[in-house]
Amino acid sequence: MLVIPGFRILKVESRGSGKLTEIVCESIAGGLEEGADFQFIPGFKPVKIKSVVKNGEDYRLRIKGIARSSLFAGGMIISSKWPVTETREALLLPDGKPVPLETEIVRGGLCPDFNRERFIGRGSFHLEGSFLSIQFPKPFPMFPGAVLTILGANRVPRKFTVVWPGMPSQDERRKLNNMARRRPDPHPEAVEIYGRILHVRGFVEIPQMFYKNSWEGARLMDSWLILQDRQKVLERKILKIVSRPGGADKRLLRIPDYPENLVLSLVGDMCGKGTLEVRNGWFFPVGDPPLSPYHRGWLKKIKDAGEEGVRVRSINGESDRAALEVLLRSGYVSGGESIWLSPEALESLGNRLMDGRKKGDGITMAGARECLGGSRTRTLEVLSILESKGTLTRSADGDSRIVM
Repeated sequence: MLVIPGFRILKVESRGSGKLTEIVCESIAGGLEEGADFQFIPGFKPVKIKSVVKNGEDYRLRIKGIARSSLFAGGMIISSKWPVTETREALLLPDGKPVPLETEIVRGGLCPDFNRERFIGRGSFHLEGSFLSIQFPKPFPMFPGAVLTILGANRVPRKFTVVWPGMPSQDERRKLNNMARRRPDPHPEAVEIYGRILHVRGFVEIPQMFYKNSWEGARLMDSWLILQDRQKVLERKILKIVSRPGGADKRLLRIPDYPENLVLSLVGDMCGKGTLEVRNGWFFPVGDPPLSPYHRGWLKKIKDAGEEGVRVRSINGESDRAALEVLLRSGYVSGGESIWLSPEALESLGNRLMDGRKKGDGITMAGARECLGGSRTRTLEVLSILESKGTLTRSADGDSRIVM
């Protein structure tokens, strides 16, 4: 039986004088270490364990990050790295006996005694091809390979292995049914179940214990396994998104039917291979970022403005402002607080300001304006850009800049 390391809450202590919440727990499959990020289930609420003290056969934990009212006996604290899904339905492998007609309680999943307090109601069952489908009134935390214990009206326990948390698509269900007919074992090894999901869905998130297993035709990225053919398809989709003018940030890197964490893991892998590059938190294909004719028109205007630049307050339309933001994050222009400057203009102004100055020299506002000429607004913009690039830093009194 595959059981997740963690703690099962036995009691939530009454509020004390400290800021931390104290709970009494039993350890499940080894427990966890303090200091890292964990989650409370049900609900996937983030928790930080500040201390773990052995208390007889139990453990006393001091935690933070979650309201005391959200905790209750029977809940679990597990590592946030474990691939757990909360769902109202799942596919189970049948045990060769008739479908349960009435269920008093469903236990198991995260640990053998999960849901002992019955805070998640009865499950209902029906046949789904070669599988048994279960539905809950509330989301039940599960993962592939978890074992659920069913106590029916006659109180005789029956064990079922979770194959697929949630409900697969029609095509996925057809492939799973074909596999189930060839391998009718009601309780296969968890690693085999993850392998079946991998080849049906094309990707799967796996526990750390399986990272070193051999997975033919697949690559491991962070906690995700993905088939190499599916990886190529997903990489093309990602390149298409980031090739739009202005690139894409994490918020825009959403691809239907693919988990967000899988997409971001693949994006990180593509950056490591040199297929993508990051500029101020935005992802672009390697090389000059693509621009539309509309953006190129604005780039020409800013270059033609020379050292005077284009004032932000002179831009009225939302589409024009959006175009200039695209140019900024693509690296084609600088500034944006009060003035937009081309790289050539900024280089000329920066060289003039830094000429003859060495590390540690101070530059006052008056000195910078005398050196650069022009308006105070432009001088402030140039100083701000050079600060952001690390060429200058503000002095302790804030009245001048220091050459780095």
